[in-house]
Amino acid sequence: MPYVVTPASWTLGGPGHVASGAIQWELAWKGALLAGLGAAVLTAMPVMGLGCCLWLLGAGALAVWLYQRRIPGSWVTPGMGMRIGAAAGGIGFFANALWMVLRFTANSQELRKAMQEAFDKSISANPDPRAQEVMRQFMGNLSTPQGFATFFVLILAVMGVAFVIFGAAGGALGASIFARNRNLR
Repeated sequence: MPYVVTPASWTLGGPGHVASGAIQWELAWKGALLAGLGAAVLTAMPVMGLGCCLWLLGAGALAVWLYQRRIPGSWVTPGMGMRIGAAAGGIGFFANALWMVLRFTANSQELRKAMQEAFDKSISANPDPRAQEVMRQFMGNLSTPQGFATFFVLILAVMGVAFVIFGAAGGALGASIFARNRNLR
């Protein structure tokens, strides 16, 4: 089958559509770094941290927007946006994890004490004796330094997955929105 070249105006994105699926990472990583670090800072703040999922969605979209600004006339597909957003989420996770590890090592006794008090309140509020026993066993495991460190690592793993997923979703969403806005002009 011969290779057929179609005019740019016949392609999906119209003139200027350069969606080859290949991301120029030397240009994309700077936006992903900036957006990921911004999301990490917002997530680490006491009250602002409640909107962590929104910050990660925004970080993915911002990374895509910054990438599109660096390559005029380009069109980022949602798949490309997912990869750029996932990079922003990964960077945000590593920055946030570093902050959490520093806080953990500095305040591990205080964190364990606060967790013990929270579990004690929930145990006393639960009327089911079997549930109380399970919670006591769980808290017994957490009372050792190894158990608490394992729990902390598990929390970090779950957060890492969440950061990457929400960053990727934000990147795909941003790519879709920015492509739609470009077609409206």
